[in-house]
Amino acid sequence: MSAERFIATRLAQGGERWSRTSNTIAWISVALSVAIMIVAIAVVAGFKQEIRSRVTGFMGSVLLVQPGQAPMNELYPFSEQLSYRERVLSEAGVTGFDGVAWRSGLIKTEENIDGLYFKGVDSLYDLAFFQACLVDGELPDYHGRISNDILLSRPTAQKLGFRVGDDVVAYFIGEEVKVRKFRLCGLFEAGLEEIDTRMALADRRHIQRLNGWEKDEVSSVEIRIAPGASIERMAGRIEALIYEYAEEDDTSLFVTHVKKLYGHLFDWLALLDFNVLMVLALMVVVAGFNMISALLIILFEKISAIGLLKALGMTSREVGKVFLLRAGRLVAKGMLWGNIIGIAVCLVQKYTKLIKLDPHNYFVNAVPIDLSIGQLLLLNVCAAVLLMLLISIATRFIARISPDRTMRVE
Repeated sequence: MSAERFIATRLAQGGERWSRTSNTIAWISVALSVAIMIVAIAVVAGFKQEIRSRVTGFMGSVLLVQPGQAPMNELYPFSEQLSYRERVLSEAGVTGFDGVAWRSGLIKTEENIDGLYFKGVDSLYDLAFFQACLVDGELPDYHGRISNDILLSRPTAQKLGFRVGDDVVAYFIGEEVKVRKFRLCGLFEAGLEEIDTRMALADRRHIQRLNGWEKDEVSSVEIRIAPGASIERMAGRIEALIYEYAEEDDTSLFVTHVKKLYGHLFDWLALLDFNVLMVLALMVVVAGFNMISALLIILFEKISAIGLLKALGMTSREVGKVFLLRAGRLVAKGMLWGNIIGIAVCLVQKYTKLIKLDPHNYFVNAVPIDLSIGQLLLLNVCAAVLLMLLISIATRFIARISPDRTMRVE
C-alpha cells in the first residue's frame, strides 16, 4: 500500500462530527444526482424507442415512393416487382420489404362522418405491430379469397359508434362514388392519435380494385429495419443499393423515411435530448459543488496534518493525492448507491407502469423506460471523471499551505 493510500485510509477513520456530517451529505448528494441522471436517460431513451416503434409500425422506417408523391399516393401506382428487392432484403438491418396500396375514403353513419386512409396490405405483411396494439377483436386474415375484414382504431370506432363484428359502409369518391361494405374484425390503439384516427387496415386486393390497379401495383414500398439501426444511415445505404443494382425496367423511385414524414415527433424527441443534457449538467454541478465543499472542510480540519506532511518531505501533489483518494471513496460510495436507487426506480416503472401519462399529450399511457448497459457504463464513467476533475480544483488549495504556519494551528 502506498503512503498516500495509507494516509487517506486513516483520514477516513477519523474526523470531527461536523466533518463526518459534511461527508455524508456529499456522498448522498452524489447518489441522488446519479440516480436522477440514470432515470432521466432511461425515460428519454424509452420515449425514443416507443415513438419510433409506433411510427415505424404504421409506415415502415424507409419508404420508396414515386418522385413528387406522398407514400399515400392513390393516383400513380408502380409495380412492386423490383429487381433489387432481394438485394435490399439481404442487407444487414433490413427486416421487411412490403408493397402497400392506399385509398382515401369516407365512413358515414346516421350521426357522424369521418375521412380515413385505407391501407391495403397483403397476406405476407407483418402484423406484429398491430397485434401488439390490438385492444379488441382479432387481426384480419388476408390469405385465400379477398377478405372484407378491416381494422379500425378504437377512438375512430367510438366516435362512429362501431363495435367489433359490425358492418362498416365506406364511400370512395373519384370519377364515380364507389361503396363497399366491410366487417370490423378488430380495434387497435397505438397512442399516436393523428395516425390512429386517420387510418384503417384493409385487404390490398380491395384497394387495388377500387383504384383500378393490377395485382402487383402499389402506392409505395415500406422497408422495415431493425430497432437499433439508424434510420438515416439505412435510408442512405438503401438508396446506394438501388442506384447500384436497379435495372432499366425498374420504376424510378425516391427514397424517404419516417423522420421526414413525421419530423415534428422526432423534433420533440430532440428537444427532450436537450432537456436531459441540461439535467445531466445540473446534477454534475450540484454533486461536484457538494463534493468540493466536503473536501474543503476536510482540508481545513486537517490543515495541521497537511503542514506536517509537507515538513516531512511530501510534495503538494502527493498531499493532494491523499485527499483526492479520500474524496474518491466518497464519490464511489455515492455512485454505488446512486446506481442502486436509479436502476431500482427504472425497473419498478418498467414492470409496474406506476407513473401514468395522458396519451393525448405524451403519446404513451405510462412513463416508458429503456436503459442499456452501454448507456449505464458511459454515464458512470463520464460522471466519475467530471466529479474528480471538479474535486481536483479544490486540492490546489494545498499548494498555498505553508508548513511553518500551519504546524502551529491547533
